[in-house]
Amino acid sequence: MIEKAEIYQTGNPWQKKVYKKMALFLEEKKGVNLFGKSRNGNTYKHLLTNEQSNLNFVTEQIHKATIERFSQHKAGDLQRILTNTAASQPYCFNLIIYLQQHLELADKLFSKLLDKQVKVHHLEPEFTPNMCDKIKGFERSNDESIGDQNPKIGSGTDADIAVFYTYDNNKKGVVLIEFKFIEAEFSVCSSYAKKMQIKSVCNNENYYNELVNNLEIESSKNFLCGYTRYNNWEFTEKSKMLDVAKIKSLSGCPFRFGLNQLWRNILLVERVAETRECDEFSFWVFSPLQNDKYLWKAEEFNNTEKQFRNILTDKGNKHFKKIYLEDIFDVLRNIVSSKDEFNWLELMEEKYSIQ
Repeated sequence: MIEKAEIYQTGNPWQKKVYKKMALFLEEKKGVNLFGKSRNGNTYKHLLTNEQSNLNFVTEQIHKATIERFSQHKAGDLQRILTNTAASQPYCFNLIIYLQQHLELADKLFSKLLDKQVKVHHLEPEFTPNMCDKIKGFERSNDESIGDQNPKIGSGTDADIAVFYTYDNNKKGVVLIEFKFIEAEFSVCSSYAKKMQIKSVCNNENYYNELVNNLEIESSKNFLCGYTRYNNWEFTEKSKMLDVAKIKSLSGCPFRFGLNQLWRNILLVERVAETRECDEFSFWVFSPLQNDKYLWKAEEFNNTEKQFRNILTDKGNKHFKKIYLEDIFDVLRNIVSSKDEFNWLELMEEKYSIQ
């Protein structure tokens, strides 16, 4: 007897739309009638079984490359990328691994996105600092992390995508990209979320002096602000992308909520660029237009993009971009040329175009 599966109904309107689209995609396009289970043991129509995991990838080559990527070092949740059709990571891998395998197409795409002619030397899905050491001309001179990597538990600030490229007679550039699909928020500050005693400090205008300059410490000898045990604040002081004077002048720590992940990623790209001697660097976010008002709070007073741009320098604002996935598809339609590229793009749009 086949256990009855349902369309997952929890979440905001955009998330529900994605769950419904993926359920119909599996049923109508792939002929799936046996579905996977959530961690709670419930069967939902956007989930695959392990045996069906190839259906979460638009080509078998991408499926195999994904499994190989996970065999090398930390790359997220393998079960989720193999079986959850609504997750961001398989969407990201379906896009980036194909481009990794077709660098001439990657050259065209990133030349359009960077608004100049570039040559892509390497695309790294799930970029982890200090673990990507085989790119000729982009060798590391030092630790490129922001001090928070813990290989034993697989934690630390990384990026969904790293793009290493050259331009203008072999000048070097790097872009780090966060890839969001159905997420309703960027990662928030764990110290603020978990420690009640920190909230009143983080919420007042003296937060920087109390948490950073004076290194407030708990009775358990842990730093009250968890990021003072890493290099976050030190690198913020030196940043060419972040305006530290504006950050210090605010009425509370700007990194309590969704700006936290954006902050860590912009620090990371500066560090990567410095240790690899790049001439330029950028930080981008790929996300769907339809998720704008949830992920970016675009229709609310506390607009995440505006808040972030407010604490960036002129250089930071120039090299930070929010790029819609729909716009990437528009670019790809105009630059694909071979039968294989047309095929891949058609499969991507069949799966991920959501009305």
